[in-house]
Amino acid sequence: MDDRTVLRRYRRRDVPEHEVSVMRQARAHGFPAPEVISVWGPDLVLERVMGPTMREDLERDGSLLRSHAALLATLHERLHAITAPAWLPAAGTGDSLLHLDLHPENVLMGRDGPRVIDWANAARGHWADDVATTYVIIAGAVIDEPHRRVAREFAEAFVAAFDRDTVRAHLDDAIDRRVNDANLTDDEREAARRVTL
Repeated sequence: MDDRTVLRRYRRRDVPEHEVSVMRQARAHGFPAPEVISVWGPDLVLERVMGPTMREDLERDGSLLRSHAALLATLHERLHAITAPAWLPAAGTGDSLLHLDLHPENVLMGRDGPRVIDWANAARGHWADDVATTYVIIAGAVIDEPHRRVAREFAEAFVAAFDRDTVRAHLDDAIDRRVNDANLTDDEREAARRVTL
């Protein structure tokens, strides 16, 4: 809209109240979600974040792979330290705040630090539900070589920050969530089914 704000307009519905509420909840706990400026029907006005996505930044400079994987892991850890509100849907047992779509395309590398966007899938549950979901999204990306190899390397660097056995125990549920996403293509579903850890 201008140098400070951006408009996100929903095409088929009003802005989901839970999406706005969870962004505000995360921000209230010091997590870098964009500030919600206003909500009116299908229009959501947010703080404008100037900068590329983490994925675009990686494509520009491949030497950032390990530092960006570590940053993504840190964002997960910070988010999961927040107790989720009881009104959020459960993605399993546990009470951590989960994003369930926290991958490099949903991290904007702003001038004053990263901002995590796209909170439509937010839920409560075990931290490993979120980490496993991110791993499946990245490791199961439908892209050609050499990008597939880089995505796999990034996924491995990311998951190395967590207890691998715990994440593996949540992998099947993460794959099921991904496969049942109505927005995915058949190729993306098949790629998700092939992900191993």
